[in-house]
Amino acid sequence: MLLSAVFITIVVRLSQAVEYLKLTDESLNSTDELSPGIFGTGQEPTEFAYLQRQPSITGVCDGVKQLVCDSCSTFRVCLGTVNGQDLTIACPTDQPYCNYGATTDYCSATPIPNICTDASQNAIFTCPAIGTFPDPTNCRIYHGCSSVGQTSSIYTCPTGYVFNAVLELCALENVFSRCVTLQCSGNFVGHVRYGQSLRFYGLCDGTGQAPIMYKCPNRANFAFIAGSTFGECSYLCPAQGNYPNSNDPATYFQCFWANRRLRYNLVHCPVGLTFNSRLQYCT
Repeated sequence: MLLSAVFITIVVRLSQAVEYLKLTDESLNSTDELSPGIFGTGQEPTEFAYLQRQPSITGVCDGVKQLVCDSCSTFRVCLGTVNGQDLTIACPTDQPYCNYGATTDYCSATPIPNICTDASQNAIFTCPAIGTFPDPTNCRIYHGCSSVGQTSSIYTCPTGYVFNAVLELCALENVFSRCVTLQCSGNFVGHVRYGQSLRFYGLCDGTGQAPIMYKCPNRANFAFIAGSTFGECSYLCPAQGNYPNSNDPATYFQCFWANRRLRYNLVHCPVGLTFNSRLQYCT
């Protein structure tokens, strides 16, 4: 009986380990073929404070232009002069900026001067969690966050390197570590996955601007909700107990058994306290 119990315990532990490996795998971005990750060069947030993307550069379908800019990165196909008859399309990645023209607006590799921010110079953002975040429009920089709600610090990758979602650092750009950018088209509202990453994702707010970046905490993966343009992070409990939330030290995951399944709640510590992993409660 003792040997049987030991054997069952080993099988359960192995199955949990396999599930964890499946959960934390970044799909096709295996680290086996990646060069070692390196840190980017830091720059003070104040250097980027003046760089702001314009909310809109919307043109008018007046019966003359075939295409009109809808934002810095999208254009509308004019099918008539009545509102609602036109179609919004995102500019391609090799020509990411919409530019004004005489008889038609067009996509270009160069942004409109003094109106649209160059993709190589991105504005800081308010940190939604602790850790590193990719920039949605420039794969050669990333953002660092040391506390929730602070402004991000920007780090620049060396020449030939891009941000890698698996390493969460800069990696040599190649077939295993590709440049990933995100773009919100037209008035789309919902989440978009960051490449093939299972942790990073963005939120499109319907303005056609670059998405707001988010990431799932450790031991959690992002997945779309069936029948919705939105998704959520699903946490995998290793066992019953309390576990830290890597995104926010002021919260923790409370794992418990219910209907023969491990389930969890996200618990917020009282104001001013953080979760203590050793003591298993807020201090």
